[in-house]
Amino acid sequence: MKGYSLKTRNLVSTWFSLSFFLLLISYLGFIEFFQDSRHQESAVSLLNNPIRSDIISNVNAIKFKNRLGSYTMTKVNDSWILKEPRVIPAKETTVKQILDSLGRIKVHTIHQYEPINFQSFSLDKPIIEIDLYTKLDEKISVIVGLINPIDNTSYITVSGHNRIFQTKIFEGQLESLALANFIDSSVFSMPIDKIAEFKLFQGTKNDTFNHFSQNGGLWSAKKFKIINNPKTAKKIQSLLDIKTHKIIDNQDEELKNFIGNYISSPLYRIEIKQTNEETVTYTVSHLIKAIPELKLEKKQYFIMTASDRTYPYIVHKNFLNDFIIRYGDIRN
Repeated sequence: MKGYSLKTRNLVSTWFSLSFFLLLISYLGFIEFFQDSRHQESAVSLLNNPIRSDIISNVNAIKFKNRLGSYTMTKVNDSWILKEPRVIPAKETTVKQILDSLGRIKVHTIHQYEPINFQSFSLDKPIIEIDLYTKLDEKISVIVGLINPIDNTSYITVSGHNRIFQTKIFEGQLESLALANFIDSSVFSMPIDKIAEFKLFQGTKNDTFNHFSQNGGLWSAKKFKIINNPKTAKKIQSLLDIKTHKIIDNQDEELKNFIGNYISSPLYRIEIKQTNEETVTYTVSHLIKAIPELKLEKKQYFIMTASDRTYPYIVHKNFLNDFIIRYGDIRN
């Protein structure tokens, strides 16, 4: 009986040991599989884009530097403002170009984050540096090194990832962006579909010379009973398309008085009420005298100011006729 009992205990002990050993192997295998799955999932994610999409969608400030200059832009309400090297409205298509390029990064290969690779891929002497700041005070830094035109790839690093990514070259040749690409040369800040009312005044008169309203893409005129909708939209769009010749962001006292005298006796005034209930006012001067220091010839330019812009604009006289809206321009 004793021998039988000892044999039974040994058998049970062996069974428990074997079971524990099998459970341990299974557990270790599960952990290894789980970690490997997470690693593969992380690797797949990095191959898609090392910059999260929620970062891109919440950016409210950008510092951009290439070999042509350094530029800082911040988002104020729904508009982008260039803060450096000048404080003027930023060209929003350029901001979109930068963010879209970062949002569409496609990784080809991943390399070790080590000094020898930094030198080999020119990341120690970058071609482009981009800092993104979000509404939640997050910061993402992107450094672009060697750009290889043979296979259309570039080498980048993204903060938070200790890796070097070989990616498809950014769209739009970001390395070639210069100051002119960052300055918004448009005087009017709103698209035509955001206009609820458009009022044009002559001089300092209080009665409107032209008064248009838009509702759901359909235009009506206070002055004219029947108008052609596409022609009216085209005429107003021609005004919105006016481009500046020069932005006066640096004024001494003499130039400030010069501009003030012209603006105080305007040729036209415009009030635009937007669909969000905000109103922007514009002032249009007569043709101005020559300003030799700004290389402006006599009677070739006029001045415009906007209530939502900090600096006055110098506009070529060819755009002055766009302010004249005749019934023949908009009738059926």
